[in-house]
Amino acid sequence: MSELAKYAILDTDFVSKANIIKRGDRVLADEVLAFPGYRFFCHQKMKEELDDHGTNEAQAWLQRKTDAGEIICYDDKRIIAELKLRVGTHSFSYYQSFLKSGCDMIEADFYVRYFIALDEWLDSGESDEGGFLSVLESCENAIGHQKSFGEVKAFVLLQVISMLYSAKAFIFCSDDRGARQGFANTAMIPCISILSVFLKLWLLGKPYDEVQLFYQSFVDWCLKRKNPQVTVRVWVYKSGTYNRENVQIKDVLEDIYAGKYEARKDGDLQLKRL
Repeated sequence: MSELAKYAILDTDFVSKANIIKRGDRVLADEVLAFPGYRFFCHQKMKEELDDHGTNEAQAWLQRKTDAGEIICYDDKRIIAELKLRVGTHSFSYYQSFLKSGCDMIEADFYVRYFIALDEWLDSGESDEGGFLSVLESCENAIGHQKSFGEVKAFVLLQVISMLYSAKAFIFCSDDRGARQGFANTAMIPCISILSVFLKLWLLGKPYDEVQLFYQSFVDWCLKRKNPQVTVRVWVYKSGTYNRENVQIKDVLEDIYAGKYEARKDGDLQLKRL
């Protein structure tokens, strides 16, 4: 694999939204998978969340792409197997450490509330893979389907992918700014949001007329939401500091193609300083 290869995780909300935004029969998610030099991964938890909350189209798209090998899907058993090849008997403690860091990223006491049984299992001196996975599954079942924790599993997978390929991985993630800030600022993992995908398309030299059709689909989706969205907040440098300001969503793509924007590490757009 080339040194220029990029490794990226797709999260649930991103895949769901990128399958709503389309140009004719081609969804934005297909444009993302065509980004040169990227290898894409997801966690099995994302499939489960799409089954619970996603559209049929997004579910079918992800299944096709994993079946074709365009997206590599990891479950926890496969993660443990990869860790065992690299750290042997420490695989369970590595997984627990990654899991705890991911939990802490989204909510301070999330790990203690739901996963403390893993600590008890590790402290008992057990070393059976089936036992570890059974305790992990029991913990997750207690969380239930209504509380999403796909970001936690994405974080675990990001750490494993970084270890496997000795490279920093990216995450294509939701428009939940709190989650993106957690990845970017706490875990130092670069994020690509739906909006910054359009910046990426410009940087890749995609013609405006082609991208505009995707963007209009995005604008239409924003307007049709239960609480219609007509503005987006971008970072602007004024009076010696950056602050977020509202701009009209409909105008953003033209400004991207005018070269006015750059992307921040958390996926937000930022107006370039003059």
